[in-house]
Amino acid sequence: MRPRGVAAFVRGRRAGWERLELLVTRVERGRLTVAEVDELDRLYRRTIGDLSHARTVFPGTDAEGFLAQLAARAFSSLHRGRRGGWRSAMWLFRTEGPAEVVRHRGALALAAALLLAGLLSGALATALDPEGWRWLLPASVREALEAKRLWTDDLLSAAPGLAGGAIARNNLSVAALCFALGLTGGVGTALLLVGNGALLGAVLVAAWRAGLGAGLAGFVAAHGPVELSALVLAGQAGFVLAGGLVRPGEWPRRESLARRGREAARILVLVAPLLLLVAAVEATVSPAGRFPLAARVALGLGLLAAVWSYLWRAGRAAATAVTVAAHRPGR
Repeated sequence: MRPRGVAAFVRGRRAGWERLELLVTRVERGRLTVAEVDELDRLYRRTIGDLSHARTVFPGTDAEGFLAQLAARAFSSLHRGRRGGWRSAMWLFRTEGPAEVVRHRGALALAAALLLAGLLSGALATALDPEGWRWLLPASVREALEAKRLWTDDLLSAAPGLAGGAIARNNLSVAALCFALGLTGGVGTALLLVGNGALLGAVLVAAWRAGLGAGLAGFVAAHGPVELSALVLAGQAGFVLAGGLVRPGEWPRRESLARRGREAARILVLVAPLLLLVAAVEATVSPAGRFPLAARVALGLGLLAAVWSYLWRAGRAAATAVTVAAHRPGR
């Protein structure tokens, strides 16, 4: 028999997938009856077969991605028991969030590239036109640079994104906005990433020209790498959300947006603890004189390596569990 088109495949199997998704959600929030557990197991086995078929006949489609995610959630519900409260939250941080980061690595690469492009553009523009950076920065920062002093000595008057008395609140607001602007089709998210990168690049070069580069680099060494990583993750979440709007694929646009929104939210949840960590480090370790520069650099690079190693390994492990289940005899 000739393989059916992916749209026909989705239409024919969609009701069972939606029922399985409903049962999995109920497991995560409460409990099921014995009959519903049997139904969950039956639908999981059928979905694993659908996933195997999609990977063979429709590789790279939204249908395959959705089935992989659904199979992972159903697998965890069947084989790891019921989770509630803090257990559900831990599962989100340990498995579901990292799995989305790895699965949407294209959006992750795009967010990182835009932030880097903005940083290089801001740095280059400031290097070529020393006066051109002034419009990018708050007045307090301009005044500090003109006075040849670092504004980071007083966290209450620091530049946005670098330091401030409301560090966590400011950074969480930027991350939430980066995510929400995915509803603009990703345009707003892209502009925010480029803009924040340009601001950082301009500040670094301007501070260096003022003879304050070493001090500023020492200040951001401990918390900067993780702070930028959190911004990249927020950008990734925004682009995942935008994907549901711009590229609905085989799904109705409204359902595609809702599904991508849930996936993006799992990524965004990872950002909050990272930014709280950033705020703590920035307030205690980063200020000059408290710790040697070498220690701050080592801490910043160590935290960066730990964060991305954890996300990548946990995300790959979740994907591997689903792959093994899909090829297990009898599934």
